[in-house]
Amino acid sequence: MTKAEEFEKAWRLAYTKKDYSLIKPLLHPQYRMLDHRMGMVMDFETEKSLIETLSPFLTMGPWKILYENDDVYVARLFSKHSDKEPRFLAIMATANLQDGKLIYAEIVREVLDFDPSEESDWNWEDYE
Repeated sequence: MTKAEEFEKAWRLAYTKKDYSLIKPLLHPQYRMLDHRMGMVMDFETEKSLIETLSPFLTMGPWKILYENDDVYVARLFSKHSDKEPRFLAIMATANLQDGKLIYAEIVREVLDFDPSEESDWNWEDYE
């Protein structure tokens, strides 16, 4: 399993089960995340609060690792937010690693006007 795949598994567990046991050991003590949509830099405890708020309404779809080496990985994923009407998002995440641990991440989200699972080889039910 690559480092990026390890992070995907850990984040998915955090969002789906609110289980942080896999992600905590992967985070550098100085970890920070910049969410461009919200315009804020947050530590893990703040991000965890965000996860707790969003996870009941969020389905994380497939991840695609676009690039990975020992210092960085870039992933694209889709998510579905189902509060009232479903909203679909394309997400680009970059992660900087230090000594194999995630020290800094940037997230960019774009609201889509279509369901990315349509005409794809996957469906949302596979990720719920």
